[in-house]
Amino acid sequence: MRAALSHPQQTPYYLTEDLRDEGILLGLPRTTLSEGERDDLLYSKLGQKGWGRLHHFRNYYASGWGEGAGKPVSPRAMENLYRFLESATFPPKIEPSVFLTAEGYIELSWEDASGKAIQAEFRSTDIEIYIEAKGVEESVPSTRVHEVAKRLAA
Repeated sequence: MRAALSHPQQTPYYLTEDLRDEGILLGLPRTTLSEGERDDLLYSKLGQKGWGRLHHFRNYYASGWGEGAGKPVSPRAMENLYRFLESATFPPKIEPSVFLTAEGYIELSWEDASGKAIQAEFRSTDIEIYIEAKGVEESVPSTRVHEVAKRLAA
């Protein structure tokens, strides 16, 4: 019976790309918020609808959603979103719309005071931004997430 309890020869264990925390290698500080504080942050910045959509994406969109190729929410994209929201200040009554991309990234979209679109797609290691009023479309490293927050949501 003892032989059944012994461990088989160990094989290497590798984390999939979405589970590896490259943020540590990139020098990205993790948010220090507890799970409850994270929910409060999402609710205060994105409103009930945005909070509900993120909850739904994280809990009900498994691999293969949509046309069969959709990926679940990327944990690193969520971490970038939390860090963005910690610094972002949206104009009064602005609650960005929240979307899940087929790649598992989170996108926020809202309009500026003149009705022009602003978008931010939170990826694993960068943030894709679009500012219609300025004709800006670029990718910014996640290491500059707080700068992006001040630039987009000021």
